[in-house]
Amino acid sequence: PDIHFLAASLKSGTSFSWVCTHPDTHDVSESWSAPGRVADALSLLSAWHPTVRAIVAATPPDRLVDWKLVYRDPLPTWVSPRGRIALLGDAAHPFLPTSIQGASQAVEDGVTVAVCLEMAGKGGKKVNVREALRAYERIRYDRVRKAQKTGETTRDRWHKADFDKVLQEPEAVRLPREEWLLGHDAEAHAYAVYGETVEQMRREEEEGKGGVDVRSLL
Repeated sequence: PDIHFLAASLKSGTSFSWVCTHPDTHDVSESWSAPGRVADALSLLSAWHPTVRAIVAATPPDRLVDWKLVYRDPLPTWVSPRGRIALLGDAAHPFLPTSIQGASQAVEDGVTVAVCLEMAGKGGKKVNVREALRAYERIRYDRVRKAQKTGETTRDRWHKADFDKVLQEPEAVRLPREEWLLGHDAEAHAYAVYGETVEQMRREEEEGKGGVDVRSLL
């Protein structure tokens, strides 16, 4: 219960990878490369199928990583108060691996920032970096949060599965691949909505609803 195990061959079968996600009571340290112990993994999977245990037992001791999943809710803003710095990717919105979207959403962030900076300087005018970065955040924020939630939903689906039902309905634990997530052109979308996004932000500033006073403190 509350564990999932994934294994796959890579590089035309010349490499092999496995991942086991499970509750942990050890101290938490944020690291991508903390060493793991094969004996600990085997103990955790003591009641699992022999094939799973054989995969784990064959793991070279120096190739096992104990990767803590330290998850965070979205930051309230990704842009510094003066609009000179913006976060993107995991720095702004860490993803659970069950979303399989961390790198994809970082790329979407990057192209959106590029479009916003381009549009802010369109026509040869001086680039309004602050406005461009705020527009980037406005364009991306809700989509990113929705994508983050897919990781939470998939994790819960896998870790709380009723496997008697799964045997009857295997689709219940299939990794979801929603069209809104995979069929999105972030660059085209940013071009399409940049103008209206900026206009909305300007109206909010004029009406005192855009949080401008807070952002201009630093």
